[in-house]
Amino acid sequence: MDEVTVLLHGWSDCSASFERMKAFLVRAGLGRVETVYYADYESREDNLTFADVADGLNDRFREAGFVDEKGRKRCDLNVIVHSTGGLVIRHWLWRYYLKEGRPLEECPLRRLVMLAPAHFGSPLAHRGKSFLGALFKGRWKVGDLLEVGRQLLDGLELGSPYQWTLARRDLLRADPPYRCDAIQTTILVGIEDYSGLRGWLNKPGTDGVVVIAGTTLNCAGLILECAAAAAPSNEEPVRWMRTDPPEDFAWAVLPGFDHGSLVDAVAPGQQNMVTRLLLQALRIRNAEEFQLHRQELAELADKTYSETGKPRYQQFLLRVVDDQDVPVRDWTVEFFVFRRPARGRPFVIRREALRPEEQEASVRIQRLLTAEFHTHSVDPAYRRLLVDVGTVQDELKRLAREWGVPPVLSARVHVPRVDRGIEYRLDNLQNVVLHDAGDPRRGGLSFFYPNTTTLVELRVDRMNRYVRLGTNPVRH
Repeated sequence: MDEVTVLLHGWSDCSASFERMKAFLVRAGLGRVETVYYADYESREDNLTFADVADGLNDRFREAGFVDEKGRKRCDLNVIVHSTGGLVIRHWLWRYYLKEGRPLEECPLRRLVMLAPAHFGSPLAHRGKSFLGALFKGRWKVGDLLEVGRQLLDGLELGSPYQWTLARRDLLRADPPYRCDAIQTTILVGIEDYSGLRGWLNKPGTDGVVVIAGTTLNCAGLILECAAAAAPSNEEPVRWMRTDPPEDFAWAVLPGFDHGSLVDAVAPGQQNMVTRLLLQALRIRNAEEFQLHRQELAELADKTYSETGKPRYQQFLLRVVDDQDVPVRDWTVEFFVFRRPARGRPFVIRREALRPEEQEASVRIQRLLTAEFHTHSVDPAYRRLLVDVGTVQDELKRLAREWGVPPVLSARVHVPRVDRGIEYRLDNLQNVVLHDAGDPRRGGLSFFYPNTTTLVELRVDRMNRYVRLGTNPVRH
C-alpha cells in the first residue's frame, strides 16, 4: 500500500513554512515530491471553526484518494503537525472514525508526529483576539479586515470548553487511538522561551507559545459530585470518578528549541535532535520498535529537565456545572492546608477553623496554586491553573517536617446565591481532600502529576423555592 505524508500548519501560518521540511523529507527518502502534501486552512477567518477545518480536510483527503467514498483507507498516512494542527487532526480523527464507531483499521492515519501541539491551549490565544492582536496578526484584506480567526482562538484559549470536550471524546475513553499498535504518535516540544523582542510574550511553563505540560496526551478526569444529602462524617460525601488514558505515546521535551525553531530545525543539510527523532518516528514499522522509541524519548525528557533545571508543571482545567448539566459561570475555589487527623482516612475536613500555622500555610499554598490562573473569556464557567509541581510538593514536605504530621490539601467551592429563591447547595464541597500523602492507599492520595493536564469537574445542586406542590391553590 502506498505511503503518503501530509504537513499541517498552525494558527496564523501557512504551508510555505514547511517547504524546507518537505525538501528534507524527500532528500531523506521519506517519500517523493508527489507523495508529500501540504494541507492549508484559513486560520484567521473569523467564521471558521475546528469542525469546518476537519470537514474540509476530510473532503480533501477523499478527493486526493487517501480514502474512498466511505472513508476506508487507500494508503498509509503519515501526518506531521505543528501547534494548532494537533487539535485539527485530533478533531478529524474523532469526527470521522471514533464518533462513527468505525474500526481504526479503516483509518489511513498510521504515524502522527506532533511538533509543539496546542492540545491544551496557549496563553497567547486571548491576546490574539484583542485589538492589538488584530493589528499585528489580523488579515488585511477587503471584506475581512483585521479578522484573526476568532472561533479558532476561542478553542485555543486556556481552559476552553473546546479543549475539554475534545479530550473527553478522544483521550478520556476506554480505547484511545494513540497507541503503539494503532496510531503511533510522537510528540516533540522545545523547552526554551522566546528571546529578543518576542520574549515579552513569554509565560511560565511554555515554549514561547504553547503550554509544555499541555503538549502531552497524558490527562486525567476527576468529577467531584455533591451527594444528594449530607453524608455522615465517616462516609465519602463526594463521588470521585477518575479516568486515565494509556500513556502509550512518545513524548520528549528538547533543550535549545522554542516553538518556532522546532520547525525551522527540519531543513536540508540539518542534523540535530529534531531531525533525528523525526526520521526515527517515521521509520518505525512495528509496536516493538515504537516502544523502544518511546522509552528513548522519555529518558531524553528526564535528561532535559535535569540539565536545564526547568520546573515541571501540571495544568488543571476546572469547570462547575449544576445538577442539570448547566454551566455555572460565577464561582470561586480556595485551597487550604490542614494537619492530617490522627486517625481515619478523611474525605472532607469537617473542622472549619484553621490553626494559625495552618492559616499561614494555606495562604502560601493558595498563591502557589493560583499564580497562573486564567478564566475563559467567552465561558467563565471554565478556568485554568498552571502549577509548578515540584515547588508545591516541596512545600508540603516542608510542612510535614515542621508539623510532625503530614498535611492534607483541601478545596472549598463557593457559588453565590442567584436571588432570594435560587441558590446552590455546597455543604459537601467544602474542604474536600484532594491530596493526602498519609492516606493508607498505595502511595497516598495524590493530586499532582507533572507534565499532565487534569480535568476537574465540580458538580453542584441548584435549588429553588419557586416550585410548589399542594392540595390547595396558591393565590397571588
